[in-house]
Parts: sequence; C-alpha cells; structure tokens
Amino acid sequence: MNTDRVEYSGEILRLDRAVFSLENDFSANDLMALKPKYGDFLNTYLTQIMQVGSPDNPMTANLFARFTNDPDWRNLQNIIEKEHPNLDAESAELENAFKRYAVLFQETELPKIVAYNSGFNVGIYPEKKYLGIGLEWYSGNDLEIFNRLPPDLFPQYKRDKMMPEFMAINALKGWLLVNYEDKLHGENLLNRMAFAGKIHYVASVLMEDVTDRELLNYTQQQIDWCEKKEYDVWKHLLENDLIFSVGAKEVSSLMNDGPFTPGMPPESPGGVGNYIGYKMIKSFMERNKEMSLMQLMKMENDRQFLNDYKPGR
Repeated sequence: MNTDRVEYSGEILRLDRAVFSLENDFSANDLMALKPKYGDFLNTYLTQIMQVGSPDNPMTANLFARFTNDPDWRNLQNIIEKEHPNLDAESAELENAFKRYAVLFQETELPKIVAYNSGFNVGIYPEKKYLGIGLEWYSGNDLEIFNRLPPDLFPQYKRDKMMPEFMAINALKGWLLVNYEDKLHGENLLNRMAFAGKIHYVASVLMEDVTDRELLNYTQQQIDWCEKKEYDVWKHLLENDLIFSVGAKEVSSLMNDGPFTPGMPPESPGGVGNYIGYKMIKSFMERNKEMSLMQLMKMENDRQFLNDYKPGR
C-alpha cells in the first residue's frame, strides 16, 4: 500500500512535559501560552480531563497548580519521563496506522496526537481532530504510587493492561470507537461482539505488526487459553442461548473487563466476548477477501457474520 502521498505527522506532542515544566506560581497567561502548540486540546485537557476550568480563567491556574505541584503527581511525572523519555516508536506506529487509514477509508482529516498526565483520570481521550493519551496509564504495572491510591481502583487485572506496549494500539482503537460508535446496530450480545470485532480487526489491519496479545490487552496465558478454548466458549454461548441475549447482566459479563469472565474458569480473560467478536470478524474477512474495510464497517446485519464463523473446524 502506497501511503507516500498522505501528508500527516504522527508526532506525539508532550503536554505532560509542558505543564510540569511551568513555574510553581504560573498564571492563566502561562497556560494560554501553550495554546498555539496544543490548540483546542488544551481546553479539553483542563476542562474535561482535569476538570479545573478553561485555560483563560484566572482561577484555573490556581486549581491546576495544586496538581502539578503535588509531590505524588510530580513523582508520577518523573516515572513517566523515565519510562517514556521519547515516544518515537509510538509516534511511528500511529503515523503509519493513520496513513493507512487515510488510504483505506479515503479520509483526509486525521487527529493531532497529544500526550498528557492526568493523575489516572483518563487513559485515552479520542476526538475527531485530537487523540489524547494519558501516559501514566502506560508506564508499567508495578508503580509504587498504586500503594497510595484506593486499592479497588487498580486491581491486578487492570494493572496488567497498563503496559507501554498497549499504548499505541489502545489509542488507535479508542479513536476508531469514537468515530464509528454509530455502527453499533443493537444491544444484544451478537451486536456488541460484532462491533467490538470490527474495531479490533480494523485496528489490526491498520497497525500491521500488532500481536493478538497487544490488540486485546491480554496476557500471553490468556491468549493461549482463548486459542485453546475458543470452540468451548462458542459452544457455551450457543447452549445457553446467549448469542441474541439483550440481558444487561449477560451481555456486560461477556463484554466488560474483569479478572475473568463470569461463568468461565479463572484462566479466562475478562470480557471474552471481545475475543470471540474479533475472531468472528477475522474469519468473515478471510472468506470475503474482496470486501474493503469501509464496506465491513457499513455492514448492518450482524447475523451475516455467523455464517462464516466455525470455531474449532
């Protein structure tokens, strides 16, 4: 695929570094001085992610300074700096992925990418024109600061997803989710699995070298379990009449994150329906090689995907 004609830079701008470099008693003028480089995302960061107010409000600087001057959050920024002295590899991955997106989806509007430190407020903040990445969410799963935060917020299964190798693919998936949220065509389990499968499949095509472990944010042991038990999981869904279930409890237990999927062994990953959805779409696309990604995303009848999904065969 020739992406040479796509004019796009995937450089990840370091808003985290910019705000933690401000003087202790910075003012609204100091915040507004960041506007030319970070554009409207500066306002998004301060109002939506940090929820302290708009950058031109004199009170915002005082409120935000409590965050940037706090010893714990400054220490977290030091950890981020150590783990991510540069983001060259992630920038290259995302630039290549979005250039491929531009060609495959005939799209010219691509997001500016901005990294920030939110003190564990928001991991990925995708918009049409901007893609925000909370670096603290991708700085390792054994940070000492976890011991000073509410333990129920960061159980081990969540920490296992906070690895640097998940950053670029999660940012891409988050952006796709926001831009294609209108392609979820219902609330039953099949609808949810098909939509998740489409997002994961498209992301895997755009980010060429991503592994299934990275794509799904699983441990290698969970990937091994899924590959071994895929037929058994599908059989469980069929035998319990779950495919077309609209029950909130049933759907959420199979799609939402957790230490494992309720009703399945502890070796299973949380939200195993995401894996089944991905494999379903992948199987469909392997049997329909003439179909483009644009056509895939426009498909409305999710029952069509059942015809080509034969796990274990």
